[in-house]
Amino acid sequence: MAIAATADITALAQLDDRDIKALTEPMDIYADDPACRKEQVAVYNHGDRYIVTPDVPCCDCPDMLHRRPSGGCKHIRRIEFERGERPIPVGVNDDAIDDGLHIDSGVGR
Repeated sequence: MAIAATADITALAQLDDRDIKALTEPMDIYADDPACRKEQVAVYNHGDRYIVTPDVPCCDCPDMLHRRPSGGCKHIRRIEFERGERPIPVGVNDDAIDDGLHIDSGVGR
């Protein structure tokens, strides 16, 4: 059992600030937003709309435009969490995760 606890701590330590924000901040995602092309989605966060092209990955938020963080901005990461492309580590407090985060069916934690 101690090994599992150590694995959980190791997994949680891999989350950075952008991962935490992607998991906990309220975000609304719309694939059918009028500003989006077929391959894009709109992410609404704190009243602002950001256009994300997940397959590139690219986002028009200031973080991506100015800092280009490795692993993407919180909007790209949110899409990846929702698609199950970025796993949510075991040990993350489910109560802390935004209620609006919907993992694609068939992808479990």
